[in-house]
Amino acid sequence: MVFSIIRIAPSPKQRSQVMEILRSVQDLTRPMPGCLGCWLSEEDSLHDGIQYVEQWDSADTLHEHIRSDLYRRVLAAMELSRQPPEASFHYVTTEKGFELVETLRTNGDRPGDQ
Repeated sequence: MVFSIIRIAPSPKQRSQVMEILRSVQDLTRPMPGCLGCWLSEEDSLHDGIQYVEQWDSADTLHEHIRSDLYRRVLAAMELSRQPPEASFHYVTTEKGFELVETLRTNGDRPGDQ
């Protein structure tokens, strides 16, 4: 599983344009094979940023998406940032479910102990 996190800080004049671009990408990305989720949020007024997050079932599906024509819209939105945009990709190698909560609550182990 891979999470893609993009942070953009557009000028107040370009904020609505960036949101419109990213909403269009979000609407077209959600139903794509391999996409597990897609979120768009505006940060508080102090930070004046926009965060766009995608969750993919594999690195291959994310890489295919990045190579797509649709992703050009994300790049266009990033170009409207008044400061360098941030992009980070988090590759999840392990996953734990409710058993982690049960173990920690019953045994008192710390998360790093297992």
